[in-house]
Amino acid sequence: MKSTFLSVLALAVISTATAQDHGGHMGGMKSNLPTMPADMPRWINSPGADHLFYKAAPYNWAINRIPAFARDMYGTGVGHAMAYETLVTGRKDQLETRIFDSINRVLQNPPRNPVDEVALSPTFFRKYGYLEKVFDWAHILHFQTIDVFTHPGWTDAQKEAEIEKLWQFYSAQPYAITGLPMNMEYLDSFPYSMRFRTNYPKVNALFWGYHWLQTVNYDMLFRVPVQDQAAQYEVLGAQYRTTELYKIRDFMPMTAEMSPRFAKRFPMIANAFDNLHMLHDNVNDILASDELSESQKRDQVKIAIYRVLASTHVDEEPGSGEDAPGTLHDHRHAPSTPGMGYMKGMEDDVMFMSGMGWMDMSACAHCSIPLPDGPMWGATVTADGWTMMVRCLMCARDMAAETPGRAIIRAATEDPSKILILISDEEGNLTSNIPGVVFLEEFGEHPECSAWSRAFTSKAAFEQFQKGNPEMKEAKPLSLEAWVQLNQGTPETYRKIDKPNPYKSDGANGGGK
Repeated sequence: MKSTFLSVLALAVISTATAQDHGGHMGGMKSNLPTMPADMPRWINSPGADHLFYKAAPYNWAINRIPAFARDMYGTGVGHAMAYETLVTGRKDQLETRIFDSINRVLQNPPRNPVDEVALSPTFFRKYGYLEKVFDWAHILHFQTIDVFTHPGWTDAQKEAEIEKLWQFYSAQPYAITGLPMNMEYLDSFPYSMRFRTNYPKVNALFWGYHWLQTVNYDMLFRVPVQDQAAQYEVLGAQYRTTELYKIRDFMPMTAEMSPRFAKRFPMIANAFDNLHMLHDNVNDILASDELSESQKRDQVKIAIYRVLASTHVDEEPGSGEDAPGTLHDHRHAPSTPGMGYMKGMEDDVMFMSGMGWMDMSACAHCSIPLPDGPMWGATVTADGWTMMVRCLMCARDMAAETPGRAIIRAATEDPSKILILISDEEGNLTSNIPGVVFLEEFGEHPECSAWSRAFTSKAAFEQFQKGNPEMKEAKPLSLEAWVQLNQGTPETYRKIDKPNPYKSDGANGGGK
């Protein structure tokens, strides 16, 4: 009876919505609001903070080893709290002006310590304390994952084992968000969807800007020695504060877009972070919808929580849902990208990326040749706010060189424990974290580039490689300075996917390489 009543009431509200809705989702729309499930967890209706805290560990607060990064991350706790308090106290008209300025001021001058979000949004907490339980618990997973990676003295294997334990620790609680890939198109298709980003684009840009920060950092840290992490953040932090916070995007940043190496290793955590950020978006849209009554907003927030909870998806598996796309239990993902849910307009491995256009996630972003199978990877390039996987060092170098601004290249070497980090300045000059690095680049057929374009931690390692690969016996080890000069530009094999932007009603293409 309750579900039927809510459906009828929601339809009445929707049918009387005015044409002032710029997103076109509520005004005149006939579809019902989602109705309350019968198996809603009891704790959602229980009062009390029930605040959970960090797993006890020696690495806690290791994020402070990179002070600028820590402060920026602490600042991300401010924006949503201030905006939510504004929304629930009837001051939406101030969001794009005074509230934007206040949030932006904090983000540009972030706190030195974590922020108590409840202190910034007491009214919101009184009304939606059950939501804060979910947010807080997921944010702790964010921070403790970072702490593990920034903790000195542990091997990569020890860190990865501990992160697996963190995921189990997180998942054991009732407030845990599912690590299954959720269909992002479905989660963004409700009658209220896109209301907030349409009506408050400046504040939404701030939100998605620090979601960018919360997702781009993992590849900065994953399997990277602690002494090589801070230098990367000099590039990423500047990009965050000057550009990413103000960028109007087609869709929120996804973890596998920003940190593909991390997402491939920990797909469940990557999915959980994306599902968390989509929950933020759903809540933003619900609270910003004037057509909804207060009771409807409370119900819709609870339903939004229910959709992404781990308890809602017990005994389900990633990759399922092809027979029922666009439903709550649609857990498809791209075959090449297990750490990412299905995106709008997506076809197999082809998806639309804000700022890049349509990309084949199974292929090199520079040469369009399929990426190698298995756990090994060639390199990634982070530049202009995006991170893309490429097959080889040549592709990484040339792609970074053709992109304005600073770039970070992360690449495999012959030693799995030694990742190469190359950072460029504004003029494209590269510095290396491995002083004795040398390069192999013997030009051949481009589909074989991963065999003849490589990095080695030393000349001795290069020579050892030659012994096992006699076809390379005439190759000369190249210094970083010599290797940089070999730019070949965009290869003939590159194929741009020319399809309309699925987020634009005018059919315009949203960008491209």
